[in-house]
Amino acid sequence: MAEDESRFRKHGKIRAGEFETIFKTGHKAVGDLLVLIYAPKEKDTVFAVIASRKVGKAVQRNRAKRLLREAFRIHGNELTRAGAFILIARRSILQKKTPQVAQELEKLLTRLKLTSDVTMNRDGND
Repeated sequence: MAEDESRFRKHGKIRAGEFETIFKTGHKAVGDLLVLIYAPKEKDTVFAVIASRKVGKAVQRNRAKRLLREAFRIHGNELTRAGAFILIARRSILQKKTPQVAQELEKLLTRLKLTSDVTMNRDGND
């Protein structure tokens, strides 16, 4: 396995001290279900998911975080650049299923030009 391929397969976690820097310097894309914040990094791809108490009680927040992690797992291999990704759940995510969340994440990644153009039009919708 080449080094470039492995960089996107296993995603690391964002360290506590990096959050503030990413929030300040990162590029933001806002969708109906989630907010994506991206900050470029040289080597590794790291990510974090956030669901505040505005999303709901613990069970709803955990479900929202599971949906975000699964969506990132689906589209993480399509990334064209390494970086730090923060996915923030919005309350409307609770009524959706994984394919809908993954589709929204794909749109946000494409809006920030982080995936190749080929992946966006595979179903012909956008």
